[in-house]
This record gives sequence, C-alpha cells and structure tokens, in this order.
Amino acid sequence: MELAVGIDLGTTFSAVATVDEFGKPYLVKNGEMEYLTPSVISYQHGEFIIGSEAKEYQALGEEGIAAFFKRNMGDRHFILQFGEQEYNAEDLSAILLTHLKKVAEKTLGNEVKKAVITVPAYFTNPQREATIQAGEKAGLQVLGILNEPTAAAIAYGMSHEKNQTLLVYDLGGGTFDVTLIRYEEDGMTVLATDGDHELGGKNWDDRIVNDVALRFEESYADDPLKNHVTFNELLVLAERAKKQLSSREKVNFSVVHDGNKLRYELTRDHFDSLTQDLLERTQLLAERVLDNKELSWSQLDGVLLVGGSTRMPQVKEWVEKMSGKPVLTGINVDEAVALGAALTASQMTHLDKQAFKLPSKTSFSDVMSHSLGMVAENENRSKYVNSIIIPKNIPVPNEETRPFKLRTRPGDNQIEVYMTQGESDRPLDNEILGLYCFSGIEKIGSSNEAILDISYQYDENGMIQVKAIQQQINKILDLAIKPLPSDLSWMDEAPKDEVMDNFEHLSVIFAIDLSGSMDGNPLEQAQKAAVGFIKQMDLSHSSVGLMSFANSVHLDLDLSQNFNQMQSEIKQWSIGRSLGYGNSAQPFSEAYSLLESLPGHRIIVVLTDGVWSHQDKAIREAHRCHELGIDVIAVGFGGADEQFLKEIASAEEDALMVDLHVLGSSLSKIGQELTQKGGIRFG
Repeated sequence: MELAVGIDLGTTFSAVATVDEFGKPYLVKNGEMEYLTPSVISYQHGEFIIGSEAKEYQALGEEGIAAFFKRNMGDRHFILQFGEQEYNAEDLSAILLTHLKKVAEKTLGNEVKKAVITVPAYFTNPQREATIQAGEKAGLQVLGILNEPTAAAIAYGMSHEKNQTLLVYDLGGGTFDVTLIRYEEDGMTVLATDGDHELGGKNWDDRIVNDVALRFEESYADDPLKNHVTFNELLVLAERAKKQLSSREKVNFSVVHDGNKLRYELTRDHFDSLTQDLLERTQLLAERVLDNKELSWSQLDGVLLVGGSTRMPQVKEWVEKMSGKPVLTGINVDEAVALGAALTASQMTHLDKQAFKLPSKTSFSDVMSHSLGMVAENENRSKYVNSIIIPKNIPVPNEETRPFKLRTRPGDNQIEVYMTQGESDRPLDNEILGLYCFSGIEKIGSSNEAILDISYQYDENGMIQVKAIQQQINKILDLAIKPLPSDLSWMDEAPKDEVMDNFEHLSVIFAIDLSGSMDGNPLEQAQKAAVGFIKQMDLSHSSVGLMSFANSVHLDLDLSQNFNQMQSEIKQWSIGRSLGYGNSAQPFSEAYSLLESLPGHRIIVVLTDGVWSHQDKAIREAHRCHELGIDVIAVGFGGADEQFLKEIASAEEDALMVDLHVLGSSLSKIGQELTQKGGIRFG
C-alpha cells in the first residue's frame, strides 16, 4: 500500500509524519529511532552520509560537509563540489529527501510515493520551484507545498478551541516566519504573513562563534575562523552551548587553534545581550503583520511558538513581553509542522477514512508573503519601477488580469516581461523571477496595435502561473520563460530611446468626491469601481494618482504604477476625516499642478454624486486644464448635476451620468478605453 506523508524539510532538522488508521498524525522514527533527522550531509569516501552520523563528522571538523543549504534553495550561484560533481541546494535537498523517504519506508513497511513538503512562508517562487523539483528527484509525487506556519496551525487546530485569532511565531534553525491565523468553526484562514528566510537559530550560533573568535584574536592576535576545521568545530560547539543555556545559566568550552587554547565562558545574560537585536528583528516583522490587518497585540487571543529555536528561554520571555500575554502551550514546537503536513497529505489523498477532523473538515485558506509584479517605465521615462499586480497577503489561489498594449509589425510579434516578487519600487530590490516571453502576437488588419490580456496567478502552492490572450482575436499566446541576463544593471538606469515602443505615457488623476452624501453604500460601490478602473489600466504604460475632495482637497497617492499602493489607498477612503462633509472644494487646481509638466497624455477622472458649492470656480479651473491639453472625464451618479458634468468635461461625450449599480462597469469601460486608445479622449 502506498502512503502519503508530510515532510518538514528543515534547515537544521527534518521530520516525516503520517496518519494512523484513525486519522491521527504521528512522527515516523528514523534509523536511529529518533523523530528528528539532522539536515546535514557528509561526503566521505565517495558516498553520502545523512543525518546524525553526518553531524558527527561536522563536529570533528571534517571537510565535505553540507549544512544549512535550505537557505540557498533557488539560488543558481550556490554550488558545492563533492568528488568530481557539483551540487546546488536543490540537489542536496533531493539527497536528504531520498534518505528520509527510504527510512520512512523501512519503518512503516510500506512504499512512500506521495508527500506534502513544507517551506517557509517567506519562500519566493524560485525557492518553491526548487523544493518541488527536489522532491521529484527523490522519487516523490509532491502533492503540494505548504507554508510551515500554516502547517503548524493546522496541527494546533486539531484539538483546540475555535473562534480565536492567533499569531504563529515560527523561529526555526535557519528561517523565521510570522503568520496571523483566524480559527472559525467552519475553517481556518491565514490573514497575513511575513518573514525572513535568512533569520533563524543559526544567527544565534553565529553570534557565539564571532564572540569566541573576537576573544581569541584579542588573546593571540590570530583569527581562528580562517581555519576551516576550527570554524566547523566552533559551529558545533556554539550550537551545543546555545542548547545548554536553555537549562543552565552558563556554559564553558575550549577552543584550540594553531597550538593556542582559549577557555571560553558564556553566561545566559551575555548570550542574551549578543542576540537581542535578532529578537528585535522578529518583533518588527511581527508588528508589521499586525499593522497589515490593523490589529494590536491586545486583540490577539494568543501567540503560538513553532520551531526548535523557540526553545531558547529568551524567545519565550521576549514574545510574552511584546505580546503582553503568556504563550500558548499544547503543541510540540519541533513536531507541529510535520504533523500538519501529514494531515494535509492524508486529506489530499483521501486516505483518512475515519480521520480526526479539523475545523470544517480541514478547510483552510493561505496567503502569499510576496507581491507579484513586473518591471515597467515610470510616468516620465526617467527610471524603471516595479509595477505590482497581485499584492502580498492576498488569499491564494488568486488571479489578476491586466491589459498590455503593444506595437505590432507584419509577421510574428512578441513581448518580453520581467516578472518580480517583492514590494520595493526599485526593481533590483526585489526577486527578478525571470524573463517571460509571449510570442505569436498577430498584426490585425490596418491596426498596428495589439491589446493583450496578461493573467498573473498564484496557485494553491504559492507558485506563479502566467498566460496571455490577444484581445482582438481571443488567441492564447505561446509562453517561453527565458533565463535572466547576467547583467541587469540597466534596471537602475533611465530607459533608452531605442527600446521605446512609441506609446506615450498616460498619466491619470482619479479624483473622488468624499462629501457627506457619499457615506455608506455609495462609497463602498465607488471604492469597488475605482479598483475595477485601475485593473483595466496598462500600468506598464500609465500611472494613476489618487485624490479626494470635499471642503478641502487631499492627494492620497502621487502618480504611481504600484497597484498594491493604489488599492491600499482606496480602502482608506472615508467620509469626514480632515476633508469635511461639504462640497466647497474642487480638484482641478491641484491636479493641474501635478500634470502640467509631464509629457504624454494626461487625464483627470472625476467621480461625484452631489452638487458642488462653487461651480463657477470649478468650471474655470477645469477649462484651464483643457487649454493645457489635460482631458477631464466627469462621472456622476445620485444627486450629481448633469449639466455641470458637461461643463467640466473636455467634451460632452466625456460627461457620464450613471446609476450606482452600473458604476463599476462604467468605470471599467473607461479604463479599458483609455488603455486601448492610449489616453486619447474618451468617447
């Protein structure tokens, strides 16, 4: 009989779990009758040794050791050579997974072919792809990739009360994740997540190693870390000392290098002072997650510690201090991730005929911790920017479709898109995922423009899927993902004239009336309509700024190509604030000053539902915009003055009076036509 297992592929330790005949998860012992296998590989005399024995070779300072390679998953520059062959982190993970699979099969007496493998929530697309490929190389059918905090939360949710909001603080050997979870009677929802895949227990070890090296150098004017054997010995001694300090107030060990010997004493207080800034980093990430959902510590029902490094007393003390409440108990921090993965694997293969049920029959939804975007030019072609398409912390699976306009020539046309993962405006501060090339774009009739609908998707594993359709002929385009050029420095330079596609940039100010009459359903519908409008904009060739007005005017967002920022600002729109409740202000004067010096097409889209107090001034300022070539599209509903809309619009066909229930479709059509016509007057 084939078994489906859950595998916690950890930085320092890995574990395999499955479920019994009653659907209860349990960890599978390895060949040493231990539940945890060190994620260490040793190459000795032409063969690989994995686990505890490999860790012993590491302690002896032997060469040919691979450890902490999980941090380098997806890194094409990380290479280790054993014998005559080179190995990347994916290859090493496949060796480890093959070992875990064989040991589990021997222990269970059944073949293991299917698995759910866990990853840090903060893993990027290349890291997730590498994890799946490592599993496949190990002979596993990878049923899914599961975020580690989510897996732990699933395990916790088996036997604890529902209707609570928890923060999962996951500090492992090499990575840190923090995830906000909501348990309900009908399921579990991941609200937000963040993390750092280069922050974990190893950083605490490194602080001890560096402190020892500093003291040694002060005593003997010699750096022991220059010697590979001494360095490996120190890593093992530091990890051991860290663990001993969990139950002792101080530890001692000796370091020998080049005939010199140093007796090193480490107290718990000194260790805490060496590593306090690491805890502060975890707090910044935890509070960023709370801020994302506008929650405070007091609104949480508790904090769940996960990961072996949370056994350090300083971690528990720090979490309780910053959260203001005791940490939750009733879960094994080393085992929870594998157990949650096993439950998920069992459910996915329907093997749990009498399964111990989780909330809503194990239903849960997860999120991605990175935004998905593309490299685009800014409004005045002075630099390249990261144009975000799918914001972080959006439930997955999730798909967004964006239009893209392209000049076509006779024959086969193609478009190249540099995909990004991250939040920074500067492209190179993000993960550049690859060069996605769509081909087979046809020139249609006399038109030399093609409109493509490019769909970007996070699937249930947090993996990226991309496709494109040529609008005019509903043709699915061919996709090839090309390797990135070695030199991407051009992304920090101004776009060159020779790469221009001859489209003028479109700059749009979207101005919304937030007077008192917009309160309630009108505002809710307007917010949805505004998001729909932006989704129809080709943000590689256009920028959108957001402005609100009532008794005064406020620039909510300067011209931007970041959908994430736009959506966030739209959600913040509210009645009152510092704008007042009346209609005495108009947006045209400030919009004029923002747009007057910009090249390309410039548009002001005004959305209103009431009668403005100073219509004459508004009309004068709108006409001043017209004279400069800034077009005005006026959209009204409810109690708006239709004649006034015609007065401020650039042309009569640019004034629209609509019913509230069709506001969304009307604004989406405007956005679509602006993309298709490149900002030429709507109508």
